[in-house]
Amino acid sequence: MLDWLRRIFVTTPPQRLATPPAPRGVHVLHDTDLITVKTPGAPDAAIAWKDLDSVRLVSGDAAAEPPDLFWLLVGGDRRRPVLVPMGIPGEHDLVHAMQSRLDGFDNMAVIEAMSAKGPVGFKIWDTEMSGTNDAY
Repeated sequence: MLDWLRRIFVTTPPQRLATPPAPRGVHVLHDTDLITVKTPGAPDAAIAWKDLDSVRLVSGDAAAEPPDLFWLLVGGDRRRPVLVPMGIPGEHDLVHAMQSRLDGFDNMAVIEAMSAKGPVGFKIWDTEMSGTNDAY
C-alpha cells in the first residue's frame, strides 16, 4: 500500500511501457478540468478541479488490517463527493496532480492516515489551507 508513496521520493523515473494497457476495473483519470472515477457497469463519478473544496483520506472497512482507505473529494454547493479507492490504477498520477495543484496539500497527513489504526478520517487539503478556492 505504501508503494505509491515510495515512488514520490524516488529520484530515477520508473521504467514504463510504451503504451500502458487500458484499465479494465475501477480506475481514476484526471485532466486539466476533471477528476473521474470509472467503474465498469456504473455511471462515472466526477468532480471538477475548480469545484474541489476539500480532500480527505477516510477508511472504508476500519476492521480490515490495514484499513481500506479512500480519497474523499468534496465539492462545494452540495455537489456529490467522489470516493477514490487507494491503490487503483491512476491513483498515483492523481496524487502527484493534487500535490502540484493544491497549495497546502498535507503530505504528512497522508502518511499519518496510512499508518493509523481503526477508523480513519484525515484532512489532507481544503480551501482554507490554500487561502483560495482555485484548485488549478
